[in-house]
Amino acid sequence: MDGICGTIVADCVLCNVTLDRQVGPVSLQRSDLAVIAAPVYGGKMAPMAKERMKHIVADSTPCVLIAVYGNRAFENALSDMAEFVSDLGFVPVAAGAFVGEHSYSRPDTPIAVGRPDRADIDEAFGFGKAVGEALKSGGLRPVDVAALHDEPSPEESLANFRAFVKVYSEGQKVNPVRLVPLVDPKLCSGCGKCASVCPADAVSDDCSSSDPAKCIKCCACVKGCPSGARSLSSPFAPVLSANFGRRKSPQWTVG
Repeated sequence: MDGICGTIVADCVLCNVTLDRQVGPVSLQRSDLAVIAAPVYGGKMAPMAKERMKHIVADSTPCVLIAVYGNRAFENALSDMAEFVSDLGFVPVAAGAFVGEHSYSRPDTPIAVGRPDRADIDEAFGFGKAVGEALKSGGLRPVDVAALHDEPSPEESLANFRAFVKVYSEGQKVNPVRLVPLVDPKLCSGCGKCASVCPADAVSDDCSSSDPAKCIKCCACVKGCPSGARSLSSPFAPVLSANFGRRKSPQWTVG
């Protein structure tokens, strides 16, 4: 995000809504340029991101959309984002899909480990540079985000994933299970780091549990715990790791 924004313009204001419960009311003008980034959940813009940004008001303000996904697929996320921000008054003029380490990635089920890496960051700089050059020349125009497509995955991998989702969904109808991170009390020091990085206020004050009604399974608490006391064993992790290990590259377009 910093690389993209810093390459477009030297003077930018970063507003991180991951932990700020909402942005707003914020009004942006036509002379402004917004860069809006959000994680992908199930092929769409994360619902919590929409909730946090819904109080932003724009006046045909040009915006750059960035979807971050875990190397499986970004699917309809950018189209979903474009529709959402258009309702707020933005005009998408550039869009990109970039890969980040999957929330469910673990040492035994690695999924896009270490992403974004140097190559991703270089690509982000290139994207930002293209937007900046178009901005300076006055050439930014509305962009059709639907023109961006996922890199194809092997048919066998897609078939394996679809079969797993079908079986899992049927099982949830019979015996629904709400997954939440587990805590090893022998390792937990109660330092509060997990609670401080949780965007959903799902972690208890004593760090001993997570509220299944609030938890969005982003695993920020798992990856942010300094003592390794938290873990989440998602049934999706093995199938994602086994079928979507092939590196996918960033995709972007500038209007």
